[in-house]
Amino acid sequence: SPVEAPDAPREWLPLVDATNQVVQRLRELLEHQKRFVRDASHQLKTPLAVLKTQVQSARQGDVEPLQALAEIDTTVARATQVANQMLALAKVEQLRQQVESSPAQDWSEVTRAVALDLAPLIAEQQLDFDIATESATVRSFEWALRELTRNLLHNAILHTPAGGRLAISLRRGGGEAELVIADSGPGLSPAQQAQLFLPFAAGDPRKGSGLGLAICLAIVQSLGGRIALQNRIENGAVVGLDARVVLPLSE
Repeated sequence: SPVEAPDAPREWLPLVDATNQVVQRLRELLEHQKRFVRDASHQLKTPLAVLKTQVQSARQGDVEPLQALAEIDTTVARATQVANQMLALAKVEQLRQQVESSPAQDWSEVTRAVALDLAPLIAEQQLDFDIATESATVRSFEWALRELTRNLLHNAILHTPAGGRLAISLRRGGGEAELVIADSGPGLSPAQQAQLFLPFAAGDPRKGSGLGLAICLAIVQSLGGRIALQNRIENGAVVGLDARVVLPLSE
């Protein structure tokens, strides 16, 4: 709890104030840890229960062995994704504390590396893909930029229909770097827009845990930037979604 010292000598006040600041940071970290444990246990409970049921069905011979293994593999992959995203969300708190000492990174290099990693998914969807980047140095840890860019690009790939268009652009100007990932998917409904960045609020649970955009928002806020997802309108109709992130340049 904060130190209450209304009658302390004036020369002690800076010490009291500094102590209370440390206490407040510790309280925030403790609350973050409690929330992480609560959310992790809740989110992993369902896939583990499903996995147990699948194993029991396989042992009893209710399903063919190959089908059972395929179902188990899908469940394990989903649980692994949730666990990895929970850990990424927890690491953002570390980023908030260390942003002042974070190194400078070329966001363009990270963006192109992420696009290369996800190239098989882009090819599988047969997407008309385009990427155009300018060198843009921002102050961030490399893992944070990669997590941010990967989540947004992966989300765009999932929601772009086969044969659709997907474009990435990274531009700099006015002391800022702007990343835009434009897909040709169905866009966002009013209900999805209302809970867009809330943890575990995925529009389609089959396509993710709902943590991706919450992670993106937390990273962008810790880096002093802005993020927005907006429907792209042409002739009164939604023709896609633009995911836009703006971060301050390090120079």
